Parts: sequence; C-alpha cells; structure tokens
Amino acid sequence: SQHLLGFALCSFLLMHPPQSDDVESSPLGCRQQAHPLQALSSRLRFASEAPSWVGYLPQELQDKISTSAAARQLGQLHGFGIAFETVMKEKGSGQLRALHSGAWWSQRVWSLSRDSKGCREVQQVLEEAQEQDERLAVALELRGHVWEALRDPFANYVLQKCITVLCRDDLTFVFQELQQKGPEMIQQAARHKYGCRIIQRLLECGPADQVNDLIDCLLHDAINICAHPYGNYVMQNLLDQSTREQRRRLLHSLMDNVTLVGNENENVYVSAVMVKIMSVAQREEKVQLARALLRVPGLLRKMGSTRHGHQAAKKVLKTLTGSEHEEARFQLYGGGEATVESRRKAARWAPSGV
Repeated sequence: SQHLLGFALCSFLLMHPPQSDDVESSPLGCRQQAHPLQALSSRLRFASEAPSWVGYLPQELQDKISTSAAARQLGQLHGFGIAFETVMKEKGSGQLRALHSGAWWSQRVWSLSRDSKGCREVQQVLEEAQEQDERLAVALELRGHVWEALRDPFANYVLQKCITVLCRDDLTFVFQELQQKGPEMIQQAARHKYGCRIIQRLLECGPADQVNDLIDCLLHDAINICAHPYGNYVMQNLLDQSTREQRRRLLHSLMDNVTLVGNENENVYVSAVMVKIMSVAQREEKVQLARALLRVPGLLRKMGSTRHGHQAAKKVLKTLTGSEHEEARFQLYGGGEATVESRRKAARWAPSGV
C-alpha cells in the first residue's frame, strides 16, 4: 500500500513538473527537487494562481487567462485527487486487515456467513465490537461477495447486520457492487426472497445521495415491484425514505395502473402499497388516488374482498367527501347486497362534515 501511495505521488509530479518554488538551491549552486510532499503542496497553491507574465496584458485578457489557467490546473489536480483517494482507501483497508489479523474470524467471515451457526457468530462479533474499525474490518471481508450474500439464506443476515451497524459512508462498497450489476438486477433483488431485505436496509441506512439513486432505480419498475409478494415491502419502505417528488412518481404509476388492484393475483400486494401511500401522502395526493380508484366501475367492491384491499377502500372512504364519498360507499356496499353492518361501517368511515 505504501508503494502504491508513493507511485501515485511520483506519477503526478512527473506528469506535472514543479515550478520554481518547488526546488531549493544547494550549497554548490545546483537546483535540487524538493521533497515530493512539499512539491505537491506547492502545486496545489499554484492551482489558484495565474502566471506572472499575465500582469503585462490588458485586463480583459488577464481575466480570461487567469480563469482558464486555474480551471486547467484544478482539473489536473481533481484527476490526481481521485487516484489519491483510491490509493488511500486501499491503504486504509490493508491497515484494518493487519490490525485485526489475529482475530479468530479474520479471513473467515465469508465462509462463516454461509451456514446457520457461523452467520450467528459473525453477527455477534458485529454486535459486540467496541470500535467502528473492527465492525468495518468484518464487513470488508464481504467485499466482492455482496451479490452472493444478498441471495444467500444465511449470509443475507450478516450483510443486513453490517448495513445497520456501519457508518453510512462505510456502506459505499455495498452500493457499488449492486450498481455494477445494473438497474435490472437491482430491481430483481427487490423482488428476491432475501434480497428484498438488503434493499430495505440500504434504504434505511445508506448515504442520502446513494439512497436517492437507489430509489430512482426502483421507481423505473415500480408497478412490477409493487405487485410482487416480496417487492411490495420494499416499495412501502421506500415511501418512508423518498422525497415528495419521488413519492409523486410512485403515486402516478399507481394511478395509471389502478386496474391491477382488481386482479386477484396482484390485488393484495398493490393494495398494500396503496394503503401505505394513502397513509404518508399529502391530502391532495390522497384525493387524486382515491378518485382514480373510484372511476373504475366495480373496483372498490373487488378491493373490499381482501384484507389489504379492504384497508385501501377504507382509506378511500375517509379521503373523499360529499357526492364522491357517497358514490364510493355505494360502490363498496351499495345495492340490495349491502348488510346493516356494512352500512354502519361505511357510516363510521365517513369523514367529518359529510
């Protein structure tokens, strides 16, 4: 790791020769290159300075040259900064491994995580660790295995525990390994028996910018995920972490596909997401969804025949007022089939003032 760091510094300095301030005079009058870190510091300072000869030009040209020179230097330094950051991360990972190399679990976390006994032992280590460094060292042994762990009946518990105990910024490697698989595989993970748990933990615990990207990815396949036995839980969790704009996108997807609620196979799952969104949405958003459901003849009656659908229909009755409420109540309990008890329920669900 130290060799990598030195190589990165030297490569940068060779590509960008030092200015006059980067060297010192020797007693013999020769010019010697300063220490690499001193030279780098000088280069960072020059990034915001214009060449000395610029002062002899008209002011308009001075401004243009100063701006372009600074931009060029900063661009070069930014590129170096990325390489430098990568080297430092690798260096830090190596130090962590060396620090905990004597631990009983060292180099064994991945193999332990894949059986019922071992996965509990690794989770216990994560829970009892006194230092964040130790928890991170354990988690980093899953690097390169995130996708496998996500689908494993035992390792998924270890990965979930890592996500919940690590600092948000230390979860980057998990997000990166998922992103490398592409959007379709992430959406597939949201519908996986074990993967759905990992996606939910990432939504709850990840850095804001990466969670935002994850939500956008899931929203591109919102309806398929909503209509899935496992995926619907992901979408319900997503609503707790999403921005208002993201919530609106999901709302409009549901409004455009309300007929799915009448599908016997998908009713229960989409209805569960509808119940959730009716709980967290703004008043005007609830009204929009309720009206979309009301416009489909017989839909509320079908919804009322299932547990989650019944709850969604209840939300509709509580949301709508006036003639719209009466229409919804008629669709749900209307005609000669309505029992005395159902009418009493509908009356109790009426919003105040109706």
